[in-house]
Amino acid sequence: MKQAVQKYSYWIPIVLHCVFYIFKAAAFPAGDFANYYFGGKFLADGHFNAAVYFPYEFNKAIADLGYSNIFVSYAPNTPFLAVLFVPFSLLPLAAAKILFNCISVLLFLFSLKKIVLHYKIPDFYVLLIPVLFFVPIKNELLFGQVYFLLFFLLSESWLAYEKKMFFKMSILLAVAILLKVFPALLVLVFVFKKQFIPLLYLVFCGLFLMAFSMLFTGINIWEFYFFSVLPKASNGEIAGEYVANYQSVFMFLKQLLVYDKTWNPTGFDLPVLFVALLLAFKIKLVAIGFYISRKANNSLFVLAYWIVAMVLISPYGSTYTFILLIFPVFALVKSPYSTVVKTAAFLLLMLVNFIPVAQLVVLPFPVSYLRLFALLGFFGILVWMMIRYVNLKIISVVVVVPFLLVLILKKKEMVVSDCVLKNPPILIYDFKVSGNELTYYYWNENGENRKTIAFEAKHNISSKIKHNQVFYNGKKMATDSGHKSKALVIDKKILYLSDFGRGIGFYNLRMVSVK
Repeated sequence: MKQAVQKYSYWIPIVLHCVFYIFKAAAFPAGDFANYYFGGKFLADGHFNAAVYFPYEFNKAIADLGYSNIFVSYAPNTPFLAVLFVPFSLLPLAAAKILFNCISVLLFLFSLKKIVLHYKIPDFYVLLIPVLFFVPIKNELLFGQVYFLLFFLLSESWLAYEKKMFFKMSILLAVAILLKVFPALLVLVFVFKKQFIPLLYLVFCGLFLMAFSMLFTGINIWEFYFFSVLPKASNGEIAGEYVANYQSVFMFLKQLLVYDKTWNPTGFDLPVLFVALLLAFKIKLVAIGFYISRKANNSLFVLAYWIVAMVLISPYGSTYTFILLIFPVFALVKSPYSTVVKTAAFLLLMLVNFIPVAQLVVLPFPVSYLRLFALLGFFGILVWMMIRYVNLKIISVVVVVPFLLVLILKKKEMVVSDCVLKNPPILIYDFKVSGNELTYYYWNENGENRKTIAFEAKHNISSKIKHNQVFYNGKKMATDSGHKSKALVIDKKILYLSDFGRGIGFYNLRMVSVK
């Protein structure tokens, strides 16, 4: 009896931590949960279409339902997520968030217990989780995020994979991929190990679940997601052009090497080098993963490596994502390395999870990316543990060759337009020019807003937008790849709204000269 009490006492802190923030979340704003909830609600009401991916239309539709002080963006979530949240949308928003948090915590604790038992993790180390992951767990519940659910899906699918229960594994992993996409990187484990049976199971289950969701969402929105939403998300375009809050390798290299007169005037003007370095970094991660997947005897090490690789490859990051770093923590616990090495890794992880990014991003570059550097240090220790499996000479060749090819062959893309406003709001949805004034309309958590500034203009006429490009006198004028919603010819310039370089539908006011 005494042993049983002592054993389960190690779980009390994490249970209390979760329960406390379930109650705190009840009085907290809807946060990110509103994305999922209203996606499900619009699907249930028959109004789920491509418009949900444009933040003005999405927030306007929410406001029309009588909700206030909500500012959300459904992108980059998949249409499948809306299907999952239809049952929750049948409840009031606050009740739905509480219920989802309760279910998420139960699934998280259930899968955490199974991982601990399966890999024989000493229960003492369970005490580390509410310490190391205090902030990610808190934010997960306050904002109603889905990473507890994702942890459950990944852990259960991996355990099923180890037990050769490939159908169960495929269903769970397919759901994880359809929720957040980046777990698709685990497919490489099956490819590198030449395990084609689980790979075929996974492809079948993924296609089946996607087809099932199309019965409710339709095919068109999936097409829009794959061809418009996902490419932007993969390029780090979630909201603004340069977002240090993401603390990603992608955003660090972009701020270092991609100059922008308005958003990044201190960066080097070396965009081709940015593309080459980013490609080299991704190839290196995959190449190291190839050797670890093929040669590592400890499957937990394999999972741990790919989890961190997913986080590093993603162009955007958040504190909730770091909940998945519990897997590499357990891999460190089971490693034969010294307490000093493990302690160093845990201290780096505490920096990752506890550094207040809001205070960090106001510091000068590159100090503003301190959290990223701590994460890279943690990753370095993890790779060092497995370095004996890796052929560094072959990896060097695999990385250097494409890096040089990009430098030699890729041409610098020219941007012909400029931003009109120096410090614009995040979401402009309309504008007009009258007399010598420019009025632009924008949306934030307070709903619709407007601002008028001086703008010299003698006359203006409308310009056509065709095939998502701006035309004047039959000639294509604005050729950027962004979605566009309005254009005016002002004297010898064209003003237009475009989400070029930004999240889908996060329009900014741009200007191009008429030649």
